[in-house]
Amino acid sequence: MIEIIVLSVVQGITEFIPVSSSLHLLIFGELFQNSGKLNLLIFTSMHLGSLFGVATFLLTDTKMEIKKVHSKQLFFLILFGTIPSVLIGFFLYDFVSENLTINNIVISSTFFFGVLLFVADKFAQTTKSMKHLTLFDILFIGFFQCFSLIPGASRSATTIISSRFLGIDRKTSIIISTLLSFPVIIGAFTLSLIKTDFGNLDHIPLKEEILPSIIFSFVSSYIALKIFFKYSSIKGFGGFAIYRILLAAILLFK
Repeated sequence: MIEIIVLSVVQGITEFIPVSSSLHLLIFGELFQNSGKLNLLIFTSMHLGSLFGVATFLLTDTKMEIKKVHSKQLFFLILFGTIPSVLIGFFLYDFVSENLTINNIVISSTFFFGVLLFVADKFAQTTKSMKHLTLFDILFIGFFQCFSLIPGASRSATTIISSRFLGIDRKTSIIISTLLSFPVIIGAFTLSLIKTDFGNLDHIPLKEEILPSIIFSFVSSYIALKIFFKYSSIKGFGGFAIYRILLAAILLFK
């Protein structure tokens, strides 16, 4: 139970901030001797909790900002921002699956995208808000998001980095990243659900595993998003960039 709660909270917190949730699940998973026994059903539940968390955030905390964009433009933002990573992800699925360990690729991408995040946020000139987004902006962010398929890169980091390089303000960068997370999490949830072999489960551990993973992932996702949005809209992403660089150094020399 403790293992499920901890990993659900870790997944919820790191899913939307630019630090790589998969890497942190690997790190915390190593702390538990039974981490390898967590089945797909639990991770599916965690994704469902995150889905509820991001939906709540978008419908409450960013509702007024999103209203500034026409619904048609919003649809194309999500569509064109998602298609590139879905197509490339299809061909790189085996590569990603084989590198779900803390290796040199993960450590290098953690460091490299940490540096990029720092540079993009520090030196970018803010010239655009939500209502000034163009088709080129959306496509650029969508294609740049493909780099998140590199283990350790972080989907949130890649979308925020590309947004800041385009001169998009911090608040809008976070909203774009959050909007684009929605179809990605739905996809991860659906894929996990499809791959779960319900026939080999002795019973479905609803109370002791599934509900806790959904609840703790939901609560931690929403709280993390709310704090991240308020803090980074003003202070920026430099702290997360430095954290990534330090984490990469620790993992390299551990």
